[in-house]
Amino acid sequence: MINKINKPEGTSWTDDQWDAISIHGHDMLVAAAAGSGKTAVLVERIIRRVSDEQQPVDIDRLLVATFTKAAAAEMRHRISEALEKALERHPGSDHLRRQLALIGRAPITTLHSFCLEVIQTHYQRIGLDPGFRIANETESELMRQELIEELFEEQYGAAVENGEFWQLVDWFGGERSDDALFRLVQRLYDESRSHPQPSKWLRDTALMFERDPEVPNPWLPGLLASVRLELEGVISMLKEAVELAEKPGGPEPYLHNLREDIEAVAYLQQVADYSWEHLTDSFQGVSFGKLKPCRGDHVDKLLQEQVKDLRNKAKEQLTGMAEELFSRTLEQYDDELRAMAPLMETLVELVIEFGHRYQHAKKTKGLVDFGDLEHFCLHILYDEDRESGGMKPSEAAQSYRERFVEVLLDEYQDTNRVQEAIVALISREDPGNRFMVGDVKQSIYRFRLAEPGLFLDKYRNYRSGESEPGQRIDLAKNFRSRTRIVDGVNYIFHQLMGETVGEIEYDDRAELVYGASYYPEWNRIANGNDAVELLLVDRSDDEFGSDDRDGEADRYDESADEGNGDAADGIDPAGEARELETVQLEARMIAAQIRKLTGKSGDRIFQVLDKTSGGQRDITFRDIVILMRATQQWSPVLIEELRLQGIPAYAELNTGYFSATEVEVLLSLLKIIDNPFQDIPLASVLRSPIVQCTTEQLAHIRIMGRYGSFYEAVHAYAKQETADETAADPDIAVGGPAAEGGLWELSASGLLLPADRHVKGAGPETGSGEDLSGLEVDAALQIKLRRFLKQLEAWRLEAQQGALADLIWNIYRATGFYDFVGGLPGGQQRQANLRALYDRARQYESTSFRGLFRFLRFVERMKDSGGDLGTARALGEQEDVVRIMSIHKSKGLEFPVVFVAGMAKRFNQRDLADSFMMHKDLGFGPKFFEAEARISYPTLPWLAIRRKVRMEMLAEEMRVLYVALTRAREKLYLLATVKETDKLLQNWSRYLRHQDRLPDEALAKARSYLDWIGPALMRHPDGAALRERAGAVLPVPALFADERSRWYVQLVRPEVFAAIAEAAAAHEAPLASRQAVLALEPVPEGGYWETQVWDRLSWRYEHERAATLLSKTSVTELKRLSEHHKLLELLTDEPMYTGAESGPSYRPAIVRRPRFMEQAKLSAAERGTVFHSVMQHMPLSRELSVQDVKETLADMVRRELLTEAQSDVVEPEVIAAFFRSELGLRLLRSPQVHREMPFSYGLPAREVYGVTDEATADETIMLQGVIDCIFEESDGLVLLDYKTDHLKGGGPAALDAIRERYRMQLDLYAKAVEKIWKRPVTGKYIFLFDGTHILEL
Repeated sequence: MINKINKPEGTSWTDDQWDAISIHGHDMLVAAAAGSGKTAVLVERIIRRVSDEQQPVDIDRLLVATFTKAAAAEMRHRISEALEKALERHPGSDHLRRQLALIGRAPITTLHSFCLEVIQTHYQRIGLDPGFRIANETESELMRQELIEELFEEQYGAAVENGEFWQLVDWFGGERSDDALFRLVQRLYDESRSHPQPSKWLRDTALMFERDPEVPNPWLPGLLASVRLELEGVISMLKEAVELAEKPGGPEPYLHNLREDIEAVAYLQQVADYSWEHLTDSFQGVSFGKLKPCRGDHVDKLLQEQVKDLRNKAKEQLTGMAEELFSRTLEQYDDELRAMAPLMETLVELVIEFGHRYQHAKKTKGLVDFGDLEHFCLHILYDEDRESGGMKPSEAAQSYRERFVEVLLDEYQDTNRVQEAIVALISREDPGNRFMVGDVKQSIYRFRLAEPGLFLDKYRNYRSGESEPGQRIDLAKNFRSRTRIVDGVNYIFHQLMGETVGEIEYDDRAELVYGASYYPEWNRIANGNDAVELLLVDRSDDEFGSDDRDGEADRYDESADEGNGDAADGIDPAGEARELETVQLEARMIAAQIRKLTGKSGDRIFQVLDKTSGGQRDITFRDIVILMRATQQWSPVLIEELRLQGIPAYAELNTGYFSATEVEVLLSLLKIIDNPFQDIPLASVLRSPIVQCTTEQLAHIRIMGRYGSFYEAVHAYAKQETADETAADPDIAVGGPAAEGGLWELSASGLLLPADRHVKGAGPETGSGEDLSGLEVDAALQIKLRRFLKQLEAWRLEAQQGALADLIWNIYRATGFYDFVGGLPGGQQRQANLRALYDRARQYESTSFRGLFRFLRFVERMKDSGGDLGTARALGEQEDVVRIMSIHKSKGLEFPVVFVAGMAKRFNQRDLADSFMMHKDLGFGPKFFEAEARISYPTLPWLAIRRKVRMEMLAEEMRVLYVALTRAREKLYLLATVKETDKLLQNWSRYLRHQDRLPDEALAKARSYLDWIGPALMRHPDGAALRERAGAVLPVPALFADERSRWYVQLVRPEVFAAIAEAAAAHEAPLASRQAVLALEPVPEGGYWETQVWDRLSWRYEHERAATLLSKTSVTELKRLSEHHKLLELLTDEPMYTGAESGPSYRPAIVRRPRFMEQAKLSAAERGTVFHSVMQHMPLSRELSVQDVKETLADMVRRELLTEAQSDVVEPEVIAAFFRSELGLRLLRSPQVHREMPFSYGLPAREVYGVTDEATADETIMLQGVIDCIFEESDGLVLLDYKTDHLKGGGPAALDAIRERYRMQLDLYAKAVEKIWKRPVTGKYIFLFDGTHILEL
């Protein structure tokens, strides 16, 4: 049954959004497209459930789980704000007040945090120490490295020679070390942890190699599907060849051969629907016959060559399939599997043993990692079902089922199988209570073991308007982007995304619907061209040659695979130069567009919508983002090229930290502190700015001890006697130019020797046995080395005795290196990197590991394995710079203008060349290794898994592209650099003959985003420039003739950027100035830069007077002002609340003075505080007698509000007399009395400080104070102020003086009260305790 609340009239929610908000009572899946407001819908649903008058739910009975802590915090904040607004509308609702009280402990969290809560509550169920803590990544990595080394040491000692373990090492170990096998074991361990029962999955997977021939082969269905797809591509090429041959002038004699070829391949397609064995036999009999000759001049040679080329490609593809897949029979494949079965069993047990040891080591140290959180939680929540072997809810899970009325999951497309099992155990069944929100088109975290298939299964099975097995709601309206961007995205993905390659059909339910109607029409008109732009840098005449991007020759060629968007290891210099030029050209293209957008090139400034004001404003740099698949290689070049154009840019990199020069220098120094007998790190430090030895000096040191280590040579050089005794003592200061010493000398009082100081070697031999008589020794260098060695010994001692982080910071201080790098180009980032090294050392020592050696070892292993820590963040969120980020980091964000660069960069397919493939469903895919021949070749699982992984990778890349294109709000640019442009465009033009979506076989061959975007735009009406360049004669397919999306396609030659580069070079400082800066010498005066420097150094703040005034003051502070400032001195003897402190008390607490300040008599300030406190606590419900005052004093003493001594100074008779007076009786009769009332009031600076200059006089000064007493009467308010001043003389003159002294204070109070409360003040009184005087002002 579907429970639904009727949609209120006048609401802005769409019908689909309202369904997602209001329907409950069963499982629901909300497929929320990009920019569809899913977070707002989720928050509104929670608010509606909580505030439902018929079925109200406490907010702590809703489990809300999202992907990140930041998202959870944002959702909690939004819900809290919504509850406050709801309470404003219903101020009498106790239920809403309760929800606000519960919001702090409501389970609005990440799944990891929820798992942690479950473990902390039920730790006894899994035997876990309740004092456990979460191990950080560094600590976990160190533990894993040590444990796997120990495990292998034991295995080597216990394994039988030529047994399974030794075979395992031979098959999968490296040639020089076991690192490859180490990585394989850990990969398998990590992969298994994405399954609810890791050990069971591992063992079941190993058993697949002992396959029963009667059981269906698990790898064949996927392989057959892949074969059918490839055969479809072969037929497509042959059909295209037929069309060409049938054209006038075409090679008509070829038609017979081509039709025979098509029949043969079509027969293979039919056989592929039945069995692998028949397909193998059929492939053996397929061959392409010799083409019939074409005679005569009527044949168009160009058409003839095109037909031949297509047929040859089809033949090559078919031959390649036969060789790769059908060169062995299924029986031979099965024999290989059975031969590998013992090895797989050994490998699995090795992985399981590693997991046990790792778990035991963590338990011993009271640690858990993030993977443990999910698995421990799962173990708590399930009991094993002995009948089925599956999982059933435990008692703990049942309690959560009873507690949670609804389980709401955000970003559901990114959950894994373990998380799905946890959610299933705590969710109710029949009817379900799960509410899942996500968009499978944005599932881009498969590398984190996310499982989009979980979302897809429900997406296909749930139905709209039905509750069984669940209901699906599609949120398609996009409230983020302009209509041109929405239409452009729809056009691309209607052609690309389908079940075969994209894993989901991009149909009417999945497409975006324009919903951002708040964009004003003037903005679109003002900005002119609002089409999506494809900018292609045409490098057809590139001297580096072919790019081999025709899209047909490569059948998943391993050699074509690149790694992670970056250059692969061992790339040739020509490839590096080609890559560099590509980045530079695209960067210059982007710079030209940014200059145009910002008006720097003379164009009209691009206008963007300001969401805060709802109006237009000029674009700024921070409105622009450059997105790339991977940023490590390209970002530094992009930043530099943009900088040359005067465009600030920033990229937060995941790599590059260890390669930063300043980090390398510090790590080298740490290495020699740990062990100075390391030549390369020692030479690095000596050559660095810390010591500043020249290469010639290093050569002289080496000569001094050429046969020992470099450290011994340094010692030998430093120990040589000199003719001058001062040279022997590094603590004697000798003059010398500062430039001759390193940073270390500069920071140590400049203990230098002149550069021309040399001495003769005093002895015939050094410790190395060399005869060095007559060798000149540089005395300045000798002093430098002695002092360095002395400091090195001190650092080595500190490393043994103190904390590593303290050592690093002391190095920064002693050498001045931290300050030095801050003055270099990019100094802010360099200093951030050094701070990060210090922070990471602190983090390392917060683990169970200690010591410099282990830290360095961990860093080296991380570098060897390709890991990195990423450059330290050195930029705030609001900096006005162009952001450069990866597409993954941009997910969930939006920007007015988006550039997607590197569209022609090849996908990362390096994993497809791995000798050991793995898949969550298909298991292990190792290659078979012939030990004697030392060769390996693919097995059936390897072939199946490789194809499956590649198709999943393409689906993921398609989703990544979707994320990139949907980040833009107002303008979208796509950039790519192409070579052999004509050949590429001709290949794209082949798809003009297809009237529907791009064929799956073409999509499956893509190696870059451009291989998808290019053919799609070739078929668009706005792709005329591409069709003309390709010489295409076929028209745009009829399906797209009326396409409403608008594109601007431009081919740009690199020569266009030559002028841009020259202009950029002109912005660079003159060569002489740059050389002077690098040499730390004065820059020549004069010119543009001199004016700039003086302007900046002589700048003065125009509101300098305002900077000297307090923007917030108090009555206590105002009493220090003079008569000239128009305010009298106030409160001479009373400590008043100044407004500077925070807290519930407005008067200073009455506390005991320190013993050394104790006096027999209270000070005037203390006495005033006591009297004010007593008046604050006097009861006002009846007329007061002296006895009443005494009882009040006794009660205050008992409650420790006063001491006995303080109580003694109060005169009860005086207070009782006040309450018997006319004013006192009026106070007692008042219906409302306010005592110790604080206030804040804004006054112009001219009234507070007597400021006269116009720029400052009207500045608002916040005045704060505390009024002793205000009471209400029928005609207004009465102010009452208590004073403990001593009257001098006691006559009328003294009383008049008191009146005048406090008149300004009471007038100010009255003015503030009347202004704030909007009620008149009808009386202002002062009550003097000295003499019981009441003064009216």
